[in-house]
Amino acid sequence: MDSLINYYSKLNKPLPEAPPKQWDISEKNFSLNGPIPVDPTNSDKWICRCGQSKNYPYCDGSHTKHNEETGLNDTPLKVGKGSDMVFVCRCGHSKDKPFCDGAHSTLKVIEFEKDNGGIKAIIRYTFPLVSFVFVGIYLKRQLFN
Repeated sequence: MDSLINYYSKLNKPLPEAPPKQWDISEKNFSLNGPIPVDPTNSDKWICRCGQSKNYPYCDGSHTKHNEETGLNDTPLKVGKGSDMVFVCRCGHSKDKPFCDGAHSTLKVIEFEKDNGGIKAIIRYTFPLVSFVFVGIYLKRQLFN
């Protein structure tokens, strides 16, 4: 019975808050499907920090125009040859720009709720109530028969 209560209590958790957007990622580069791995084992890599590169996650110089239009001062980040693999954010919500901090996972949960028109919310709130009624009926029969 405890595992059933734990299961339902997890279903009743409110939706997480969306992490705030930290920087602009162009529509072409945006994704909630996780970060892009960059392996600098064999050569230096210049990582885009403006989010506008047509060769994302690598810099193509797009930051120059982007900086002029926005007043920002984004520059690429050099990851030196022989460094460990890095994972570049594609959602623009990471607090560790340009690296992924997992913010896309929270955004994905929120998008899932929106895309399913609240079906999960209906299940979240209705199913426990229906189960409670059936458990009540079962207990009544067990105790009073």
